[in-house]
Amino acid sequence: MQRFLIVTCLLWPVLSWSQSCEEQNIKLQVLGSGGPELTDGRVSSSHLIWLDDKASILIDAGSGSAHQFEVANGHSEDLKAILLTHLHVDHSVDVPAFIKDSYFTGRQTDLWVMGPQGNDLMPDTRVYLDQLFGQDGAYAYLKSYWLPEVRGQFKIKAKDASLAHHSIQQHVMLDGIKLSSIGVHHGPISAVAWRVDVGDCAITFSGDMTNKYDSLARLAQGSDVLVANNTIEEASTAAAKNMHMVPSEIGKIATKAGVKKLLLAHFMLRSLPHQQASIDLIKEVYQGPVLLAEDLMWVELK
Repeated sequence: MQRFLIVTCLLWPVLSWSQSCEEQNIKLQVLGSGGPELTDGRVSSSHLIWLDDKASILIDAGSGSAHQFEVANGHSEDLKAILLTHLHVDHSVDVPAFIKDSYFTGRQTDLWVMGPQGNDLMPDTRVYLDQLFGQDGAYAYLKSYWLPEVRGQFKIKAKDASLAHHSIQQHVMLDGIKLSSIGVHHGPISAVAWRVDVGDCAITFSGDMTNKYDSLARLAQGSDVLVANNTIEEASTAAAKNMHMVPSEIGKIATKAGVKKLLLAHFMLRSLPHQQASIDLIKEVYQGPVLLAEDLMWVELK
């Protein structure tokens, strides 16, 4: 059973070795580049980090991500953690599919599922999982993977990430994988951004957010890739801007964080027609490469 060390601090520590993403055989794949709409021709939000050619860390599990995981030739027994940026349907609905698949793989190691603490509108991630797999959960027949008193081949290990936006919460896993999170503003929804570090390779995922808290740049500092959700165009309504960041803000964050590459993801019908305009606005302030996510694409890491 894996053990966690959880520390809260203001800055990510300097690592004592230097190995690039490519040197460590670390790969990033987009499973789903869309949002909650079923008319955008895309799978909902999900990204997969491969370590040594194994599907190791899943970031969000939106609708269709389990199927994409199969198409990508991933194996659920290789997953070390599922990281949820928030609990909207288009980011979390396929979690039960990954748990159920593990039954058929003979998985023996525990699976970490981490996501944000709750608020007045949303439950804690731990509560969400209990509502799925607990004694009275929607999928109570899978309770052996959740309830400690019920014998099972492995357990879901839950962790609620802090919503604090002034400091980074670090979660140090075994096997040299370092996970960190920070609270972000997504309107009334509890949400966090995630960063994954392995050696000197760093990938940060914004999730859905505005930049009201100015927290993402702190988390993403020096990342090889920042995956930024581009769900709205610049000329959006005030209501939309209270939930999501506009392209110009994405560019400012990427520049402030000094990220090497920017991947725009989580497109919706309201942002898809404006992709080039979004890139142009971003490039007014950010000088690095800007990529557009597509389902199942590989993101070059060097």
